[in-house]
Amino acid sequence: MSELFQAAISPHQLLLSLLLTLVVFYWLLVLLGALDFEADVPDDLGLDAEADGAHSTHGHAHTLSTGGAWLSIGRFFGFSQVPLVVWLSFMVLFLWFGSLVLNEWYNPAGAPGQAALLFLPNLLGSLVLTKLTTIPVGKLFKAMSDADSEAEEVVGRTGVVASTEVDDSYGQLEIATASVPLLINVRTQPGAVALKRGDQAKVVAPGPGHVFYFVEASHQN
Repeated sequence: MSELFQAAISPHQLLLSLLLTLVVFYWLLVLLGALDFEADVPDDLGLDAEADGAHSTHGHAHTLSTGGAWLSIGRFFGFSQVPLVVWLSFMVLFLWFGSLVLNEWYNPAGAPGQAALLFLPNLLGSLVLTKLTTIPVGKLFKAMSDADSEAEEVVGRTGVVASTEVDDSYGQLEIATASVPLLINVRTQPGAVALKRGDQAKVVAPGPGHVFYFVEASHQN
């Protein structure tokens, strides 16, 4: 353990160790609730909005060209598939571990010049590993984002109680759509009056894990 600590604070490893410490500290704060983590996946790295500084056609075209190149880079390396802080966390972790292993194997004396030469293959390898890691992680975040989008589409809409009743333990609501009616599981808030079949109800919030939605009575005619 002491050897690992000595290697972690060696001159060629110290900066990466500090970065890894910041990453670990950040995620500890997120787990403790001291920081909010936004899990939405950026669809276009924030490039969908008009650039405020584009006051001419030429300037706007240049902005779109630069934005398109940046978006392509993001897709290639994977940081447009997951939140950037997640991508950076994996990148720092792989860089730290790669530097530790490569210098242990090929630079046991800790020569600064040799450590600098080893950084390039470490950087390339870390980019590849981070890209591969973001593929399954990106799918997870996309599923989470889709669930949030579905919740946003349902919340605020009004439907008709389709079950015998809706209380704080069971119920179903039918929402009219352009095609097939949408049938969702719903509950009333604890202590609220139960709703009967045929009553109008409004979806007010998603339940835990979007397994069901909370509704309240609606007095629409």
